[in-house]
Amino acid sequence: LFLCTASHLDKHTHTVVHNIKSNSQRLVKITPSTTWGGAGLLGVTIRLDDYGGADERLIRVLSCEHNSPAAIAGLVPMNDYLLGTTSTSFDSDQILAEVLMVHADRIVELYVYSSESDVVRVVTLMPTLSWGGRGLLGAE
Repeated sequence: LFLCTASHLDKHTHTVVHNIKSNSQRLVKITPSTTWGGAGLLGVTIRLDDYGGADERLIRVLSCEHNSPAAIAGLVPMNDYLLGTTSTSFDSDQILAEVLMVHADRIVELYVYSSESDVVRVVTLMPTLSWGGRGLLGAE
């Protein structure tokens, strides 16, 4: 993809995007550029991934304690799944725990999938031990 986008620098081109969830494809017009204000030519991270067993690696929010960081951030028990941050995918609860510890008493943005709305949203929260309950999030 890099060679293709680099050869079309500042020129319109089209690419086919496949949605694995809906098993559909769409044609997308892109214009690779070094002047758009961010890293890379497109402002997107693309990686080949293996979704086999993904349902075993998901981190589902089962409950949130009242006034916990999870509740204040608006996490919805039984509907929300924690996906990761801009730099880390939550492939295990251990990775989630490490991210929360690194961001203790600091704001962190998490990507959260809602099974109810079928949308991924960004949730801002501040993991802390000083909220008055168990853990940094107050969620299971």
